[in-house]
Amino acid sequence: MSVPTSIEAFYKDAKQSLLAFNEFAIRHKLEGRALPDHLCYKCGSRTSFERLRKMFEDAGCWMFESRISDRTIAYIRLNFEIPMTTGLGEIRYLELCDQKPDRSQRSGFDHVEVYATAMSYEEMVEELAQTEQVVEKKRPHHSTHDIDVGNGFLFRATHGPLVEKIKNEEMI
Repeated sequence: MSVPTSIEAFYKDAKQSLLAFNEFAIRHKLEGRALPDHLCYKCGSRTSFERLRKMFEDAGCWMFESRISDRTIAYIRLNFEIPMTTGLGEIRYLELCDQKPDRSQRSGFDHVEVYATAMSYEEMVEELAQTEQVVEKKRPHHSTHDIDVGNGFLFRATHGPLVEKIKNEEMI
């Protein structure tokens, strides 16, 4: 996948990536029971990371950057007139990831993180595991459960909004 060169191209590519996510959410009847937290885009190079970050910065988006696992992660509040809508609601945040130190990452949309609202995290994961292959991912900064919804794009179950974690842990 080529790196989007404009906000409009980014949104167009994002909507294409979200098709399988939406089908998954509908199939599992998650509407009203879970919300999307953010969409993740992983960059294949520092150059593409800097270019995309500047594109959103120039558009006036709120942004918070942090170093996680030896690379820069930008958490961006999207503020466009046309919302990025999914079967679970609007996505208001973008997680933009710089290249990994081992240079193993390719550019592209990677996942949508979702948190339960009408059930517990554990209940959501257990319910999905009845019909899907759920992979637990333990990381130093937080653990998640991932499901490939098609072409390597992931439904990533998380405990809550990342912005809350940032407020609680990073902005003390």
